[in-house]
Amino acid sequence: MTPITILAPVKLAPGKTEADLLAASTKFQQDFVAHEPGVLRRELVRTPDGTYLDIVQFRSEADVADVMEKEMKSPVCAEFFSIMDLSDFDPEAPMDMYVSLQTH
Repeated sequence: MTPITILAPVKLAPGKTEADLLAASTKFQQDFVAHEPGVLRRELVRTPDGTYLDIVQFRSEADVADVMEKEMKSPVCAEFFSIMDLSDFDPEAPMDMYVSLQTH
């Protein structure tokens, strides 16, 4: 299997703070991501412009599809996504996937 990395941009919803994002991210990790064997690692970072990236590495492209399908039905995921401004999000647009060539 070839690992796949997704760089998911995160912009906070109006009235939400970084503390809200961190709390929701922790709950999302504990109650959803930790139970998904196809997720190899996940990291939340702040970008220089004050937005965020949720960086997730999956075992394979099939695991990406499996997790994304489960996310759409999960109340835990909905709670995490409620912290975000999704006004520019197009659920029909394909996600950019980055194929790992080497890991060290």
